[in-house]
Amino acid sequence: MFAGIDTLVVNPLEGWMLFVVLLVLIWKLAWTAVALYRTLQLKQKNWFVILFIASFVLNDLGILAIIYLIITRDKKPKTQARRKKKRR
Repeated sequence: MFAGIDTLVVNPLEGWMLFVVLLVLIWKLAWTAVALYRTLQLKQKNWFVILFIASFVLNDLGILAIIYLIITRDKKPKTQARRKKKRR
């Protein structure tokens, strides 16, 4: 009637599959960390919340973080802009 425990075999991840999973995880964490750091520099609280929540809820491979970094690549942090104005 019921299958015995010895017949329920779960194959563990092979070495290459584990390597790919770790590589994707490192990729996602790196992009998300850079984007979150940038939101703190630019003092954009809304983007910080969106990226922080999305990093846990969505499995987007860091695409949202990459899009944010592309959108804000030309913006300067407010502290640096103030320093430049004071020097002039």
